[in-house]
Amino acid sequence: MNDFMNKKSMPENMLKRWFFIAAALLLLAAVAWITELRQRIVLEKSLKELARAQSGLSRLKAASASRRQMITTLQSQLGQGPVKKSPEMVLYEKSEEMQTALKADDMIFSGIAKNGGEASLQFTLTFNNPDYTTLLNTVSSLHTAAFPLTPISSIVVTQSSVKGTEGLSVKVVGKIITIEKAKP
Repeated sequence: MNDFMNKKSMPENMLKRWFFIAAALLLLAAVAWITELRQRIVLEKSLKELARAQSGLSRLKAASASRRQMITTLQSQLGQGPVKKSPEMVLYEKSEEMQTALKADDMIFSGIAKNGGEASLQFTLTFNNPDYTTLLNTVSSLHTAAFPLTPISSIVVTQSSVKGTEGLSVKVVGKIITIEKAKP
């Protein structure tokens, strides 16, 4: 009978082993599944961060291109005047530009004056019977020039008689201002 009991307990031991093996495999599968789930969540977060970084990079590239364009525009407006040319040459070039661009009836330029690190050239423009739009465009172009500066000190409108014809005469007085090179 004792032999019989030993044979009966052997399959029970085998069942217990298989049960523990199956439980261990199930536990191992659950741990692997949880680990894979955590890795997927981390990967999704990383992908979202990568997309956000790429979006930020494209915005930075656009801002950089915009700034480069602004610098190019500024350099084209400033030209090489303050760095490469003498103040007298800058004033002369601006006066030549005014003579060709503006359709004034009379232009008078005074001598170059130097005062406190800046050089200036006084001008007086006279328009007889000017078109209102032309006058505004002229004053606007002078007033908004980036470099050299061309501030307008006065605009005088008077009644005039030219060759027997009554009309308006407009005098625009201002000056061209540039900086002198710094001396080392």
